[in-house]
Amino acid sequence: MNTVKKTLSIFLLLALTFACLTETQAQRRKVMYLQTYDAAPYHFGFLLGFNMMGYNLNLKDSYQFETHDGTTTLPASVVGTHDTYRIRSVESNIGPGFSVGVIGDLRISDYFNLRFLPTLTLGAFKTIEYVMVDNYDNIFIEESKDRGAVFFEWPLHVKYRSKRYNNIGAYLIGGVNYKMYLSGTEKHMYSNGVPGLVQIGFSDVALEVGAGYDIYNQWFKMGVELKASFGLLNLLKTDQLSMEFLYNSPLEALKNNQLQLSFTFE
Repeated sequence: MNTVKKTLSIFLLLALTFACLTETQAQRRKVMYLQTYDAAPYHFGFLLGFNMMGYNLNLKDSYQFETHDGTTTLPASVVGTHDTYRIRSVESNIGPGFSVGVIGDLRISDYFNLRFLPTLTLGAFKTIEYVMVDNYDNIFIEESKDRGAVFFEWPLHVKYRSKRYNNIGAYLIGGVNYKMYLSGTEKHMYSNGVPGLVQIGFSDVALEVGAGYDIYNQWFKMGVELKASFGLLNLLKTDQLSMEFLYNSPLEALKNNQLQLSFTFE
């Protein structure tokens, strides 16, 4: 949680710094570039994004008191090394990612646009860390890596634009995003056939909100945007086999969260 707060603080600091710089720059500009740009019925572009991704975990109330032994499905790294054990804590660690996508923008009115942004996201593995203690009070750590580090996104946003000030315009966005993961659990098995990952589904729907600035120049419009994405679906598989598995057993629900800084070119 502390890591998430630090990351959010860094992104907000960057956004505020950019706002100050662009406001100063806007006051110096006199020539209005691309004056009829926003009157066009539609236009296209592309985006580059940098993000931080993590899980929002909902844990069982009694998970720390449950004793696990050979009757629980175990990964190969644990089998035969401990007689019994308890899970002391579970924590999600965030991971960085990179996104590239295309932009389709439809003008609705003077200040509203509808935007569709098909995006491919490549991410470093998000991880869930399990701190455990065995019957001899030895502490050891197990880690599950996210198998969904590559996924397609289909965000649909409504964009509200402010009135331009010289060649600067601020905006707010809100919408939904459907995500489909491209990696499968069958590619990440231990030698004994037991999955080495949290068992989750292959798709997600997220609610997204954000804000940004558009900068108009002679040839194109560049935007800098900060958005937060909150997963709406419980991705955790709840079938009996999955819930008996070590990494699933302390979890009641698992949802995706994402914070992204994007640069758009239209």
